[in-house]
Amino acid sequence: MRILDAHIHLGWDCVFDEEQTEEQILGTNEPLGVQGGVVQPFISRPYIQKNREIHDRLCKFCNAHKGDYFGLGSINPHFEPEEYIEEATRCVKELGFVGLKITPIAHACHPASKDAYTVYETARKLGVPVMVHTGAGIPFADPVQLLEPIKHFHDLKIIIAHAGLDIMNTQAIQLAKQFDNAFLEPSWCSTVSLANMYRQCGAEKIMFSSDTLNNVEAELTKYRYVFKKEAEQEQVFHKTAEMVFKLKK
Repeated sequence: MRILDAHIHLGWDCVFDEEQTEEQILGTNEPLGVQGGVVQPFISRPYIQKNREIHDRLCKFCNAHKGDYFGLGSINPHFEPEEYIEEATRCVKELGFVGLKITPIAHACHPASKDAYTVYETARKLGVPVMVHTGAGIPFADPVQLLEPIKHFHDLKIIIAHAGLDIMNTQAIQLAKQFDNAFLEPSWCSTVSLANMYRQCGAEKIMFSSDTLNNVEAELTKYRYVFKKEAEQEQVFHKTAEMVFKLKK
């Protein structure tokens, strides 16, 4: 069965002081049977050139594993709009990336702010979804802050990263239940929360994800416990991500 991780990080994070390398990604995923996934930068320093550099590195990795790993752009929404749009367009049109990311806790960006709306508008024009971090970093990272963007950009797929974690999982579930364009990425949520998401929203709304490499094995165990049927496992392990990100082998 194909397994894709919808939330992988590459590079060094200047906010949380974390790092993951190309070798670590492959060395973790291959023994566990994870064939690929969607890779995004950790948070780079807030300079447009640093964003471009990590995107180029990410592109090189994905091109070396074409059809398995796919890039996702993470650009500070507070750059000048022209700078943001230019780099986002380069990511999608030139580098072949499949989405964009907002991390409210690290970008210091409210997901319903004017600058965040530049992200959604750009993604809609480029035809790619937006993943938004939720959970840690309230009030900005409370899933309820996504209510207006999800309603306003009804033709844009929005992925609720971490699904609000356990403490705000109910809000994430309600958004996914109410809106066709809202999807759940439940990394770090408990088995109980994952089971609730499945029961209330269905496997079609959920995509397998880890966020960090030390969490991959635990997430695989959690998903295999909750999703018993092969069709359900296929849905969460690769079909939802393939549909939302328009992934092609």
